Amino acid sequence: MAFLRIILFAVLIFYAFSSLVRLIFRRRMRKLQEQMEQFSQGDTKAPSNEDKNPHIDPNIGEYTDFEEVE
Repeated sequence: MAFLRIILFAVLIFYAFSSLVRLIFRRRMRKLQEQMEQFSQGDTKAPSNEDKNPHIDPNIGEYTDFEEVE
């Protein structure tokens, strides 16, 4: 009798776990689908030109090119 009870609990735990995983997977896929739809519609922010021109500190000094002497 105890053996059947163990098998029953194992089967119930398996089905509960698989149902939970299926539910989580569906929610993740819906979220991913919404993100892909937003991306395909062009709602994403385009990179600005400010990022392409870095600020140069005027206190750095001059660049000196050294040559090797043999």
